[in-house]
Amino acid sequence: MVREHGTPVGDKVTKTIGAAGGSLASKDNTLQIDIPAGALAGNTEISVQAVSNTLPGSPGTAYRLLPENVNFAKPVKLTFKYTDRHLDSTSADALYMAYQAQDGIWRFLPKTVLNTTARTLTVETTHFSDWAPFAMYWLRPQPSSVMVGKLAAVHIYSSIDKMKADSDSHPIAIHRERALENTANIRNWKLSGAGTLTPEGRFAWYKAPGKVPNPATVTVSVEIHNFIPAGVIPGRGATGKLIILAKIRVVDEVWFSGTLNGQEVFCTGVHHKYITGTGWINIAGIVSGNNGFSVNIENVSNPIAAKQYNWFVPDKGGTVLFVYGTTTNPATVTGRTFYSKCDGNGTVEEYRGSPGLLVIHKVENIDGIEYIEGRLWGELYPQIICGPGAPLVFDLTFRTRKSQ
Repeated sequence: MVREHGTPVGDKVTKTIGAAGGSLASKDNTLQIDIPAGALAGNTEISVQAVSNTLPGSPGTAYRLLPENVNFAKPVKLTFKYTDRHLDSTSADALYMAYQAQDGIWRFLPKTVLNTTARTLTVETTHFSDWAPFAMYWLRPQPSSVMVGKLAAVHIYSSIDKMKADSDSHPIAIHRERALENTANIRNWKLSGAGTLTPEGRFAWYKAPGKVPNPATVTVSVEIHNFIPAGVIPGRGATGKLIILAKIRVVDEVWFSGTLNGQEVFCTGVHHKYITGTGWINIAGIVSGNNGFSVNIENVSNPIAAKQYNWFVPDKGGTVLFVYGTTTNPATVTGRTFYSKCDGNGTVEEYRGSPGLLVIHKVENIDGIEYIEGRLWGELYPQIICGPGAPLVFDLTFRTRKSQ
């Protein structure tokens, strides 16, 4: 299936590498490129940059490696470092590396080497393009945040066709994501936490308890047996089972939850408001103690529509600013979603916005009250002048009601 190519969302890292070989890594140190001696005939400018990810089943950032038309005389090694964040809703055993060529089709490499001790995925390639991690199977609750007493359907998803006996010898095209229909190898649905789970073979129903439990997050797991036919990919699949897990948050009427710098965040004191006639909306709340947040979105319709918004860049027309810090007087700002790059004299050259997006998934009116649901992810920067300082990574979802 042909998909659009991603757009840049992070800083480009560039290095000139010659016949002696060399290495470079993405800005976040997640993707390492090792070029052996003799792979290049002469000095070549090599670069890597984070781009928006158009690959279904990908649990992480995509990276653009350039130049795309470079010819390597020897294979180049790519090493992707995965974390717990990349295993959300899937398993390390289901992870591979994938690339998107000029034809727009994503393909994954069955010969991806998995090292669960070092937590890496490694492949060899003789060409550059867009690369990203790919999960062969993943578990998706719909919705992922469930109001007390409500239901969520939990499905197993994949985006590959049946693998052939020689599949280990060539890249495999990735198709449209779809829920698994065949129940033959699906076994042992389990729930860890409050509520009830009712398996229906190829999927399961989760029903939240009547009040928010402590902890408020529950985990659903399922086993997929013989998830790769015997002999197709040596060392993967037929000799064992794949266990994939998904977390579901039990929530009240409104919430704001997820992770901030690796720490779990959850609060219920959330509201949003419009500034009449300005196309401006604010989502704000308390995370814990005196720690609070404020998300300001500019240039929105009134009423607000479900769409996606870019993070604020002062000189490039960004639309969203996320501010996190204390609510004391005076407030202490811990991070904002933009920073400036400066020259050697400290003069601002340009501003950079956080990677990621704010996405409004749903807008609904219930009994005359407006509710919105969405997700925001990216980085917060504690040093916005000639920054960025050490960024705080966030990935958060929310449901909020309009203040009356």
